[in-house]
Amino acid sequence: MLFLFNDVVFDLGDLKSILQSDQLPLSPAQIESLNAAQLNGLVREAVFANPDIAHTRPDQVQYIMALISVVAPGANALLALRPAEAESAADVGLRYANVTITTLASLWRDQKDGHLTPNQINDQVWLAA
Repeated sequence: MLFLFNDVVFDLGDLKSILQSDQLPLSPAQIESLNAAQLNGLVREAVFANPDIAHTRPDQVQYIMALISVVAPGANALLALRPAEAESAADVGLRYANVTITTLASLWRDQKDGHLTPNQINDQVWLAA
């Protein structure tokens, strides 16, 4: 499964393996009861603490994306931005999208080839959503 987190496309592979990992700080019961507001809070906290999380903590981002896939199964793209003047996690902006697999595959290929740009992502995902 491909998922776009900010400016990085990830291939998540098997979601169950990610969610059953002992590195995930949530129990299966907590994952099952997680709602959208709680998930948004987790994402905001992670991005507030590390605005470049997609590049510096891809393992943590994979857990977040797997959780999103469970709680909001239609979403396969997330734009999570911490403004420079952010004072708390509540200031982190979130935007979800459902991007076609062909678009994600094209972005994935361009990323692997070293040609993916933020402008390309903006044009193909966020301006099109």
